[in-house]
Amino acid sequence: MKYLATFSVFLLSISTSVSQEFIGSFRLITEQVYANGNTRIDSADYHFGKEKVALHIYARGKPDELRLIFNPSDTTITGLFEMNGRKSGYILPMNNDYWPGMPFAHRPYGTGPRTELNYSGMQKEILGYQCREILAESEEYNVEIWASDISLSFIKVIAYQTVGAGEQDGEVKLFDTFGVETLPLEIYLKSKEEKGNVRLRILNLSTEIDENVFSFEGHTLARP
Repeated sequence: MKYLATFSVFLLSISTSVSQEFIGSFRLITEQVYANGNTRIDSADYHFGKEKVALHIYARGKPDELRLIFNPSDTTITGLFEMNGRKSGYILPMNNDYWPGMPFAHRPYGTGPRTELNYSGMQKEILGYQCREILAESEEYNVEIWASDISLSFIKVIAYQTVGAGEQDGEVKLFDTFGVETLPLEIYLKSKEEKGNVRLRILNLSTEIDENVFSFEGHTLARP
C-alpha cells in the first residue's frame, strides 16, 4: 500500500511514453569468462507488448526455467514454472520490495541521466542495424557499447531481471551511469581487476510477439 501513490505516477508516465518505445521481442545472451578460464552462459527472452512485458529466464542453459509476466494495469508480477510435470506459479505485488529495479523499468524513455557520451567514431552493422561504438568505464570495467537507434533503454531491459525479495539493482545503476538511452546490440565489459570479462549480445530481434507468452493458463498460482 505504501507504494501505490508512487506507482500511480509511474503508470501516468507509461501511458504517455509507451507509444514511443520498442514493441517486439529478442534474446539477451550473457557470457561471463572468468580469470581461471571457466565460462558461464545465461540467456533470457524478452517480449515487450503494448500493455505487458514477459521475460523467460534460462539460467545456465536450462530450458524454460522461469517465465515472468509484468502487468502494470493490475500492478502484479506473475512467475510461472513447471516442476515434475506440474505447472505452478506465484503472484507478487508490483512494488519496490519485490522489484528493486521497478523505478528504472518504468522511467519514461529518454529521461535518463544526461551523460555526455564518448563516441569512438567506430560503426558496424549488427542484425541489420547500424550501431555506433560508445566507450565508458567504471571502477571495475572498461566498457564498449555498440548502440543502435532502437528506442528501448538497456537499463529497462536489465531492470526486469531484478525481481525477488533481496534482489539487488547494482547492475542497473552501473549501466545507468553510462547514459546510453537506446538499445545496445552488443556490450563488452573488460575487467580491470581480473574478475572476468562479460559479453552481452542481443539475438533474434523481432517486432513480432507471440501473445501466448502472456498466458498463465493451466498454472496453479499462489500469493505471498
